[in-house]
Amino acid sequence: MKKKILIGLTREELESFAQELGEPAFRGRQLYTWLYQKRAADFEEMSDLPAAWRLKLAEVSKIGTLGLSRPAKETRDGSQKFLFELSDGLRVESVYLPDSPGETVCISSQVGCALGCHFCATAKMGLFRSLTAGEIVLQVLEVEGHCQTQLTNVVFMGMGEPLHNYENVVAAVRLLADPQGIGLSARRITVSTVGLVPGIERWMKDDPPAKLAISLHATTDERRAELMPVNKAYPLEMLFKTLRRFAHVTKDPVTFEYIMIEDFNDREEDVDNLANWLKNIPAKMNLIRLHPTGSGLKPSSDEAIDRFMGWLTEAGIRSTLRQSRGIEDEAACGMLFTQEPFKPTKVRAWERT
Repeated sequence: MKKKILIGLTREELESFAQELGEPAFRGRQLYTWLYQKRAADFEEMSDLPAAWRLKLAEVSKIGTLGLSRPAKETRDGSQKFLFELSDGLRVESVYLPDSPGETVCISSQVGCALGCHFCATAKMGLFRSLTAGEIVLQVLEVEGHCQTQLTNVVFMGMGEPLHNYENVVAAVRLLADPQGIGLSARRITVSTVGLVPGIERWMKDDPPAKLAISLHATTDERRAELMPVNKAYPLEMLFKTLRRFAHVTKDPVTFEYIMIEDFNDREEDVDNLANWLKNIPAKMNLIRLHPTGSGLKPSSDEAIDRFMGWLTEAGIRSTLRQSRGIEDEAACGMLFTQEPFKPTKVRAWERT
């Protein structure tokens, strides 16, 4: 008999599971606390559960774990990249970033990605499959265990497009943010998307306890489409119309991620374009250095980035430059890659949202 994996189940699902095994619903709530709040790794740790039921749990279920395909090594900047193996043999990467600020983990939502962004190593893999809510949450719990820390920040900026795996990502976010579970602040969970408009609209309606960040990277449709094929389906006019509603509904500033590429998106005219797009949107630009991924693109120089940030300030646009972490272990933004390339279905990812 195949054992039931418990990590990823909600409180209500664990209550039902307990009742299926002949126990009252409150045993499921106890189980929920042990799994998520107390981070139990073994049923024997669950001291307030009857011994007979702990034995029964071990017979029919397991807590859940991810295999570690290689020991994580600490880089000079303190980051660590984890290569996790899933139950079907596929692999995903997660990156631990201490003092960034706080204890942060960058996690994946899919094995590979179908969106084909030109600057991203993960895109070269194609899409193998989406992760379950349990596989997403387990990345957080496993990194905590291996690093002997309690994480304060989770960013969905690893492999995959989170809104292409909407249901599982939102389920994982709710588990991560539950005060009676893992207990992370909703302000410290960030989900990054390339701008899947139907997913953003759904996010506004469902209001998950996390922040949404938009990967922008260019200021005209022509140039953004060169980098990100998704722009052909959801051009900038459509995206920013949706984001104006998003800002109005959420009352939060919108964070934009912007990879700095030499003579492509670091020009003064790009700042002028941004100023036009960002009208009526409280926003912050999170600038990112382009990392080596075999894209053939050139990163903006430090001087060009400083100049660009000065122009943004003059235009009244807030900006920060993200510190590059883990480059030596190919753990920085856009560098995650775990499988041989795979030819995904010809149906475009944005048509399946």
